[in-house]
Amino acid sequence: MENKKKTSKYKIIEPFFKREKKLKDIEKETQISYATLKRWVSQYKHLGVDGLEKKQRMDKNSFKKVNEEALSHLKILYKEYHNLPITKLYDKAKATLINCNSMISYPTFFRIINNLDENIRENSVKLVKKDKLYEYGIIQKAIPIPFFNNRNEIYYLTVYYNRENYKISNFIFEEKPRNLIKLFNFIRESIIMEGEYPKNISLDTKIDGITKTILRKVYFESGINLIQEEPSKEIIKYLGYVDTDILKEFYLEKPKKIEDISVFLKKYLFVSQEKRKQNIKLERKMNCFLTWYRRKVYNCGVRVKNSIYNGCILKELEGDIVDVAYSEFSVEKIDIYREKIFIGEAKIIK
Repeated sequence: MENKKKTSKYKIIEPFFKREKKLKDIEKETQISYATLKRWVSQYKHLGVDGLEKKQRMDKNSFKKVNEEALSHLKILYKEYHNLPITKLYDKAKATLINCNSMISYPTFFRIINNLDENIRENSVKLVKKDKLYEYGIIQKAIPIPFFNNRNEIYYLTVYYNRENYKISNFIFEEKPRNLIKLFNFIRESIIMEGEYPKNISLDTKIDGITKTILRKVYFESGINLIQEEPSKEIIKYLGYVDTDILKEFYLEKPKKIEDISVFLKKYLFVSQEKRKQNIKLERKMNCFLTWYRRKVYNCGVRVKNSIYNGCILKELEGDIVDVAYSEFSVEKIDIYREKIFIGEAKIIK
């Protein structure tokens, strides 16, 4: 039986040694993690097929089952240090477990962390079921525009929409694509405009900068699942005629600036003209989508993005360092925090 296991492992990684496939390709085909495949390759290089034999752990059964107190401590630890590599997290956990009069092996710890991270793990790209619908989605579409500088330049339309009825709540049309971090302000503004707090947001695979660390951070701070997957055929079809219809609209009279196309798209995509409704409770839940700065308070206030902001609260803090929460979609004001506690607003000085 063990020989069969060794042989089956080698057959999986054999195309890598024959230079027929990369490990990433094998990972996609077999659903075996890249780390596991890399370990098998290393074991085979050092010891041949025998290196693929599963070793009996010397410390097997020498660890106690984790108790509820220890599990509670691990949850708190993981929430605070989820961005650390799991080996370093285990080092921190050992000190915690000693205080709880408990100790677990690394494999058990790894399994517990995987269970805590079930939300992220189940929603990774390779495990997402294509027929599953999520509440909202973001799609990024490249559009060739021939009107400016007499050249066919590529612009980018990013849309926030309801996954069930394809109602479009918000969009941005600009010269460069945004990565996930640069889309945070847009996500926050879109949720506010929609007025509903989403459980899940599906992210177009064309969006760059999506990492597990960012997904975890957003989930723990906002409770929102960001899931990377291919957009549905329906929304692609819905936006499929945008390019042609922009050309038709501006065929006789070319747009003078990119904002002219944005005005057309607002009507074309049926995006509401209503002003955003302020919902303080909703906005505070989405602090992780704001852009954060640390600023020193001067007599004139604080400077953010080449603008000066001031208010009564800042006059009391002259010379201090504060945390500033900024959104490009509501530049008229900023929120001021100290030690993660909201203390007031400051308005732009024009």
